[in-house]
Amino acid sequence: MRLTNTLWSFGLVVALGAALGCQPEGAQQEVVAQEPSQPVVSPIDDRQYRALVLENGLQVLLVSDAKTQKAAAALDVYVGSGDNPKGRGGLAHFLEHMLFLGTEKYPDPAEYEQYITEHGGNRNAYTSFDHTNYFFDVNAEHFTEALDRFAQFFVSPKMDAEYVDREMNAVQAEYQMGLKSDGRRGLDVLQALMHPEHPYSQFSVGSLESLADRPDQPIRADLLAFYERYYVAGNMRLVVLGAESLDALEAMVKASFSEVPAGDVVHDPVNVPMFPETLLPSLVSIEPTAANRSLEIIFPIGDYTEQYLSDPARYLGHLLGHEGPTSLLAQLKREGLAESLSAGSSFRWRGGALFYIDIKLTEAGIEQTDRIVQMTHSALAHLRAEGVQSWVFDELKQLSDLNFRFQEKGEPIRYVSRLA
Repeated sequence: MRLTNTLWSFGLVVALGAALGCQPEGAQQEVVAQEPSQPVVSPIDDRQYRALVLENGLQVLLVSDAKTQKAAAALDVYVGSGDNPKGRGGLAHFLEHMLFLGTEKYPDPAEYEQYITEHGGNRNAYTSFDHTNYFFDVNAEHFTEALDRFAQFFVSPKMDAEYVDREMNAVQAEYQMGLKSDGRRGLDVLQALMHPEHPYSQFSVGSLESLADRPDQPIRADLLAFYERYYVAGNMRLVVLGAESLDALEAMVKASFSEVPAGDVVHDPVNVPMFPETLLPSLVSIEPTAANRSLEIIFPIGDYTEQYLSDPARYLGHLLGHEGPTSLLAQLKREGLAESLSAGSSFRWRGGALFYIDIKLTEAGIEQTDRIVQMTHSALAHLRAEGVQSWVFDELKQLSDLNFRFQEKGEPIRYVSRLA
């Protein structure tokens, strides 16, 4: 989980505010979006695309690029550390590690990594609060064999007991490495402030203690139960990009992924606020390990996922973050308090998100954080009174359209991971 580094050499101040309304009254917009049968493609994108659903319910996006030198694939599972069973902090992350260690079809635990690296590729995965994302690339001519090895993680992983201890120690090493990371330390503080019943308050990385065997409850049994519940086709999205034709890519996917177990997952709703109501507003200071003068003002906001076509959080972030002569940042610079400012939503979950205003401070700004918080709230009050400005929305819409029309091709491995 990426978290903006909010720590500074003289101690961080994170201001947690009460709920922030991103859409002023009267601005609610009903948007009905029909899911397209095929993706909308940039006019300059010369790749071919096809969306399909396998018989087991796995949704797939095929991308054919005859010119690509690297083929890539990514599979995203809609489950993460926020879904860990109580008392099993890090289980989703630990499972991510274990899937790489051999399958029934390819039992050698080193075989997948060896095949990918010997054929010019890379492979990795990450676990966030609500997603686990697996991805790889390889020289295009070896894609069929690599894809079949990848698919077996989601068909018949071995998760041999003999490798449990080894990977548990690998997770422990990640945990210990993060203890000196300011980003991780900031996240730890944020989680400590959360409502204890909110799933994101849980320990997410995992350690030898949280993953240890217990009487009548071995960790491998918990891994298998977690895998069987969440790793089903309806809870996954697959993206493959190769030099083959769409028909050939479809045949490859069907041959390798049709045996993924069918099923769907109904995720439990999050019915508690991220922070206890009695906590807000709060002021929190953190002493970092590295020099970074920063102030973050954070507001819990609602779930705007379904409003992706109008993206109200981006609209607000744009207005707060722009650098015009009448902007908040311009005034802060005139007073010698700040060097930069960015704003936008982050830390999303099923039911809400956090809206961040991240201000990089000058040395003078460190001593006047109260003044900066006051100025920020004044800017928000002005925006609220002004209401939604259609010309600003239209300008953002045009910029988004231009970015889409003239987007450049990126690395296949990053592209498929993001699309999944």
